[in-house]
Amino acid sequence: MPTLSNVIKSVGLVTIIAAIGKVLGFGRESIIAAYFGASSMADVFFVASLIPTILFTALGSGLQAGVIPIYLEKKADNPKKADEFISVLGSFFMLIAGVLTIACMIFIKPLVMMTAPGFSDSELALTESLTRIMLPSLLFFTLSYMATGVLNANKRFILPALTSTAQNTVIIAATVLFAAPFGIEGLAWGFVFGAASQFLIQYPSLKKYGIRPIVSFLPHKRQIAQTLFTFYPIIIAALAIQLNSVVDRIIATSLETGSVSALNYANRLLWLPLSIVLTPLITVLYPSIVERALIGYQSFLNLTLKGLKSLLFLAIPFMVVMLISGNSLITLAFQRGAFDASATDMTYRAFLFYSACLPFFALRDYLMNAFYALKKTKVAMYSCLIAVLLNVLLSWVLSRYLGVGGIALASGISMLLQSLYLFGYLWLKTGRTDKAAFRDVFQESGKLTIIGAIIYGIALWIHPLTLSLPIIMELVIITLLVFGLYLGLSTLFKVSSLQGMKKVRPSK
Repeated sequence: MPTLSNVIKSVGLVTIIAAIGKVLGFGRESIIAAYFGASSMADVFFVASLIPTILFTALGSGLQAGVIPIYLEKKADNPKKADEFISVLGSFFMLIAGVLTIACMIFIKPLVMMTAPGFSDSELALTESLTRIMLPSLLFFTLSYMATGVLNANKRFILPALTSTAQNTVIIAATVLFAAPFGIEGLAWGFVFGAASQFLIQYPSLKKYGIRPIVSFLPHKRQIAQTLFTFYPIIIAALAIQLNSVVDRIIATSLETGSVSALNYANRLLWLPLSIVLTPLITVLYPSIVERALIGYQSFLNLTLKGLKSLLFLAIPFMVVMLISGNSLITLAFQRGAFDASATDMTYRAFLFYSACLPFFALRDYLMNAFYALKKTKVAMYSCLIAVLLNVLLSWVLSRYLGVGGIALASGISMLLQSLYLFGYLWLKTGRTDKAAFRDVFQESGKLTIIGAIIYGIALWIHPLTLSLPIIMELVIITLLVFGLYLGLSTLFKVSSLQGMKKVRPSK
């Protein structure tokens, strides 16, 4: 198992790479916003990307999350047979991806009408055309997620982390080169080429593990059947997570023009701290949590709860900065070209509520991985299905009063309740003698809540004094103020995560 220094080094490298990818991601979104703004054309593109996105996330996320526990378990017995079986499994999922792509091509019209009921006839026709262009990306994304699962299981995090950089670079180039002569279709082709780049950048390392196409499924039919039985809750859970986005965008099509785009831009901005700081920690810890689960429940629980406290500790200051300076962040990131002040205002309405629920987006993903490591996949699946039902109900009700802000708030509430459900399950299933670690989590959460509230009040009081400054200066001052106060108060309150993050040692 990796040493402490290796874990810190891996998290640091993945964080740096993720930061580069996210900067490029914002470059991509800024360029798209500059060319298309929060317009009906942009709405059509984001809705058209829904169907391939739902499919590749359901297959890809299931494959990536499910591969790591299975691969590590088989690798402990026989590394060569583990590589061979993962090759068979990847080939089988590629076959499924091909069948799904063809099926969606055939039934494209009803699928588009279902995802965009508020669109006009011309918008629906264009959505169909763009969806056909982007559907083959499902094949590339499936390959990419399989490669990511294998490489992460082998503690190779660098190339998987670079996939976002590769994809964003390709989409930026495609938008700049093709948006003017080909319009929104040029952007759709960039989406496909970007998907292909995610796999191609990982392929050289994947070859080292003997991963290759194997289409002789019959000799492995029993193992495939057993694996699919394990996988299906993960796939359904991933599909349910994507349904949250589908519900959000379907409801947004019934609101004012530009609502779908505003929701998309706000969501992209939300994922800035998630992708740069929080997701790398989740990614690096996951294989180690799987290894701990193979050792024993207590070993698993200790590492899982330490990681949970670290996530909460990291999330709070980012949440405060986003709540205080959300409007400035949106202006800096997107307001140029076709993206005007009214688009900023609409996006901010969604971003404000997303920001308030930032910690729960990270905790949901982290706890889902913990349950996959325990092979409690059905529990994770049920939590996602419940969250989807809650999101549907809340989005419909709250959007009537708060517009796109209501949709974002509904997503945040469903994330909160799902996180509480998963955490509560661990609490109830843990023996009385093992619950001492939970008390530390409760104490830590209470301290961080108090610290966050104090800092938010101080920053809210000071923020008006910075509004006359250039946006960059305002953001720098508020960020330094929040993080400085946060570290100072965390030291004063003796928050254990300052030392606890150093104690996250995934070893025996």
